[in-house]
Amino acid sequence: MELTNRKIYEQNDDGLYVLKFSEPRTKVLEPNTIVLKNIIEKPKYRYSNVDAEWKRITSDAPTTSVISDLDALFENLKIVENNSFVNQMAFKYAKFGSLTEKQINVLTSIFRNEVAQKARAKNQAPNLTVDKINELFEVPKSNGLKYPKFTVGDITLSLPTENSDPRNKDAIYVKQNGVYVGKIDGGKFQPTSRCDSSVGVRLLEIAKDPRGEAIGHGHMHGNCSMCRKKLSDPRSMKIGMGEICANNWGFKWGEK
Repeated sequence: MELTNRKIYEQNDDGLYVLKFSEPRTKVLEPNTIVLKNIIEKPKYRYSNVDAEWKRITSDAPTTSVISDLDALFENLKIVENNSFVNQMAFKYAKFGSLTEKQINVLTSIFRNEVAQKARAKNQAPNLTVDKINELFEVPKSNGLKYPKFTVGDITLSLPTENSDPRNKDAIYVKQNGVYVGKIDGGKFQPTSRCDSSVGVRLLEIAKDPRGEAIGHGHMHGNCSMCRKKLSDPRSMKIGMGEICANNWGFKWGEK
């Protein structure tokens, strides 16, 4: 038996916490009901005084409590990656025990947008496998190109830089008209909410025949798919790509 003078949340199949009951009463908790410890993950800060303050706050925190609305919100916000505002609000909530209505509304909006984005990504490309694009980038990397890029029409594929999130170190970024629309990780395309279905179609075409797509880009746009420089040599203009880039990417430089 447990006195439920705060709101009880239950974890659903997607790992998110939804309200189960909230009225003050004594209730037998079912085995699948989650009663969480009141712990917020420490945000990433660079300064030692903030680390010391965090330690002081958490050392005085109660060991357990039935989860509150804000506790549930922050638990759900763990699906949001690398958001500085969420980290700052988590620290403030841990310190003061409350947030303003405006701050809560912003956090709720961030969470809803993330859920919508993940749902859209799941529906857009649940089985879009483009592992051939990973293989495509292995050749220029082995030839010493640190950050190779591959452009076909409005789609540009590129590798993360040294300043990118370490979790994306093996990913390939996908941009459409210069706007980030997703990444290829583990051979699977993971689109963002702003990605439309045409991107997946183009990626499949690139994965199927990268050399042919590069040639088509060169003929249509007059620049090299791999270095994006204007094709000026008559042979390169005829073939659709430059000889140096073709060698760097392992493409035959000649007729189709």
